[in-house]
Amino acid sequence: MYILGIHNASDAGVCLIKDQKVISAVNEERFNRKKMYAGFPFKSLEFILSNHNLNIKDIDYFAYGWCGKKNDICDYNIKFSNRAYEECKKNNNLYKLIHERVIVENKRDNKRRVDFEKECKKLKIDIKKILYLDHHQSHAWSAFSSSPFKQSLIFTLDGRGDLRSGLVSYGDSKKGIKELSYLVSAFDGLGFLYGQITYYLGFTPHKHEGKVTGLAAFGNPKKTINIFKKIVSCKNGEIKCNLNEYRPFYTKLSKKLLIKLKKHSKEDIAAGVQKHCEDIIYNWIKYWIKKNKNIKNICLAGGVFGNVKINQIVSEIKGIKNVYVFPHMADGGIPFGSAALAKYYLSKKGKVKFDNMYSGPIFKDKEILKELKKNYKILNYKLLKNKPLVIANKLIEGKIIGLFDGKMEYGPRALGNRSILANPKDSTINTWLNKRLHRTEFMPFAPVTPVEYAKKCFINWNKSHVASKFMTRTYRCTNNFIKKHPAVVHIDGTARPQVIFKNDNLNYYNIVKKYCELTGDMALVNTSFNAHEEPIVCKPKEALKTLQNKAIDILIMGNYLIELK
Repeated sequence: MYILGIHNASDAGVCLIKDQKVISAVNEERFNRKKMYAGFPFKSLEFILSNHNLNIKDIDYFAYGWCGKKNDICDYNIKFSNRAYEECKKNNNLYKLIHERVIVENKRDNKRRVDFEKECKKLKIDIKKILYLDHHQSHAWSAFSSSPFKQSLIFTLDGRGDLRSGLVSYGDSKKGIKELSYLVSAFDGLGFLYGQITYYLGFTPHKHEGKVTGLAAFGNPKKTINIFKKIVSCKNGEIKCNLNEYRPFYTKLSKKLLIKLKKHSKEDIAAGVQKHCEDIIYNWIKYWIKKNKNIKNICLAGGVFGNVKINQIVSEIKGIKNVYVFPHMADGGIPFGSAALAKYYLSKKGKVKFDNMYSGPIFKDKEILKELKKNYKILNYKLLKNKPLVIANKLIEGKIIGLFDGKMEYGPRALGNRSILANPKDSTINTWLNKRLHRTEFMPFAPVTPVEYAKKCFINWNKSHVASKFMTRTYRCTNNFIKKHPAVVHIDGTARPQVIFKNDNLNYYNIVKKYCELTGDMALVNTSFNAHEEPIVCKPKEALKTLQNKAIDILIMGNYLIELK
């Protein structure tokens, strides 16, 4: 049986499950080169079908996890009415704001679903094969179905989706997922608050929230946290925003909030919103942990859990044994979750087989050589005989290397197949390499560390921490690691590592391990293979463009070493 998860909102994409196994998952931005593309994922669909020698008629079910409108609407209306009444008691005029938010949501959702159905009709997709599923349930299923846990609590949190902004669930591999609680609409969505501050600080919401997380390390949260305490609170396991202080939109901030923010520096504002969101989520999850004391494992999904500092705070809550963050936690991962949920409905099996995040296009040396010959006038290239040794020596020389090899990664993180590598000794690299890449980043680059060294690098790390394979949480670093690897340590002494296991990616592991053996270091710099505002490279020509723009010194593509003449 083939089940294809698909969605056409932000970071549109496709995921294909055959029987119980995820066999491909990709996002449209990598193919059409439009970052965080929202629209029907034609190229993603074309890739997956051709890659597996399938056509539309071979797909048994299409799972759509956006605008599914599958909530218990009676229960929702009661909860929504109570929340609206609660807010309007503070200020009678707030009904106008609530009405505005509802109208915006309905218009966007209805248009998204109509557009989706139009394109399905053009592709001759049988409407009877389409399963319309809930957004937050899809988030929950993305995390639980791919996690190593048989039972867990599951938390999803974002701006909003299908009338909700958060969900608390219990997952059981045999019984599926049971909802325990949810947050109403965008009113109580931390994703909108964090995105709004992202906008205020001069960045793009729903895209640059990571810049705010990095900037926060340079500020003093005590100077601004009281502003955010008045906006959002957590009590009895519910997150609630105060609409008298805040408009739940990415832009058009309330005048009251603007006046308060103008008195403070960007750094202090970032620090305040980051710290308060950490505190809110800590209290939210802690409440549900206490109510379900027998459950020691946690799954996280939704855009808010792209915040690696928040994920560290969650991981350190007393009573939690392990935390798994779905590696493609934001809306780009929805097709994965909707396909997994559809599979459960059809088979009653709560888990999918998901080997790794390498599920995109792959290019053989023959295809790479064909592209190199088109550019022979400006390139020098040669086949490598001892790839790990050659690359390690070039890194020791201080060269910046673009590594393009194997299947492209799924999700927002580069995990060694579309990565830029550098040695970790230069503390100024965050400034000068970001300039070469035309990026404006505040958070230092991330380290990739062979599993053998991880305990010596990251405090309280252990092999069961699946999240550390995917760069989805931070750890406090040991003093020795901080001293030897300043390029990858944050100002607060933490790092966001990728711990690489031999079985996950042998080629990448051998490169990193060889460098460490030759130098005595325990990590390399790993950053995503892309320039500012571009998606991670997908095809050889995009990797060559980065080399031609001199963002990197050397390109390793397949078994070829490539330099400019």
